[in-house]
Amino acid sequence: MRLAEPLFETDASDAATAPASAVGGGLHVEDKVQNEAGLRLARLEGTSKPGASDGFARALDLSPLAAIASDIAAATAAHDASARELARLAGLVAADAGASRRDLDAARAQEGQDRARLTLACERPTLEFGAGLGRLGCAAMAKLAAQAARGDLAIVRLDFPDGPVPDGAEVDLDLGPDGARIAVHVLGPAIAGDTQLQTAGTLALVHGAAAHATGVGRIIGAHRATGSARAGMIVPREAIVRADGTIQVYRATGPEDFERVPLERAEAVPSGWFVPAGGRLKSGDRIVVAGAGTLLGLERSASGGQSGDD
Repeated sequence: MRLAEPLFETDASDAATAPASAVGGGLHVEDKVQNEAGLRLARLEGTSKPGASDGFARALDLSPLAAIASDIAAATAAHDASARELARLAGLVAADAGASRRDLDAARAQEGQDRARLTLACERPTLEFGAGLGRLGCAAMAKLAAQAARGDLAIVRLDFPDGPVPDGAEVDLDLGPDGARIAVHVLGPAIAGDTQLQTAGTLALVHGAAAHATGVGRIIGAHRATGSARAGMIVPREAIVRADGTIQVYRATGPEDFERVPLERAEAVPSGWFVPAGGRLKSGDRIVVAGAGTLLGLERSASGGQSGDD
């Protein structure tokens, strides 16, 4: 940080007695000026943040799902009919009641063909979407297709840079109102890896009103807990100033002395910014949580306007 002449006409011997002056790489502000500016300080308390991984989700085109459900319905009806006919002829042959062995063999062959078609139809969800959807079962496809047609269902593909999400794991999507997140549960693997990220994707279902917000092909933020917590502290938003291209806070180094400290590896959280332990800020530090912008203005004036900002 470059500091120039202070706002008040002082020399090196009385700089520390000025109402607000740049001293020793920091900022000296008299107690009276602090009170007039409404400065308020708070002590940082240590906390922990669950480990998390960020990825993205994409809604898939569900038009093939309608064709799959139709094929399953047709194949099921055909197999049911041929199975009933086979059972009828088998009973007649056993009772020697007028059915021939040739008719029975033909019925058995037809039932086998219809069963094979039904098996293939039931495998289409796995072959076209992935094992995650196929695990829901053949009978579930008609209901899913109907929900998709009403706009009450979306199937999303989840990709995370650290690898596929375990089956059944909970993932939060940025789909709720006003940026809120909704939770979905992983069904299982998607059909293919992502060609750009080279990641193995997984599938999840989005139900209800949130399905309307997906949009086929839209990129949606996805987040999941990894289980390993990290130590750090929460810096409230009102403490933040933006200067020198970074977000910073003012830390008290004495009753009337302050220094600007950049937030290192900070992550936005609902209550402010999470700052991992191990940086310049420490648990127990006293930071300015009201009037930080005023301090920045005083520092710029004291340094001749040379403290940079965004």
